[in-house]
Amino acid sequence: MRQSCHPRRRRRRRRRVDWRDDRGDIAGVEILFSTVFLIAMFLFVCQVVIWWHTRNILEQAAAEGARAAAAADATCDAAEPAASRLAVRMGGNWVNSMTIDCVGDGADGSIVHVTVTANTPMFALPGTLQVSAVATAPSEGVADP
Repeated sequence: MRQSCHPRRRRRRRRRVDWRDDRGDIAGVEILFSTVFLIAMFLFVCQVVIWWHTRNILEQAAAEGARAAAAADATCDAAEPAASRLAVRMGGNWVNSMTIDCVGDGADGSIVHVTVTANTPMFALPGTLQVSAVATAPSEGVADP
């Protein structure tokens, strides 16, 4: 009997996979969706915090403007510089394109309404959110000479 130079190679038998009991390996997909969801939730919470912080700044600016407009011998003309100074000082770049509206006649006992509206940047998306705040104060009127 003649032997070849090469020993006989045994063919390995391929085992068939029984797919009936396979539940699939979806751990990677679960981690992917969980990660995307957690990042989206984090960005949403950050945006809510930015909006809330900007609203607090504008409420303080509106209150300062209402105090300035309601002071004795003052008019609504005093509300805008007072409110804008405070908003810019506290808000910096968080407060963009601000508008200040004041309503009140300055008569003694009348109510002065100051509305401050501004845009704040979006955290994760391009664009801005509009935030506004209103403050009221009773007018001290005009001082008698």
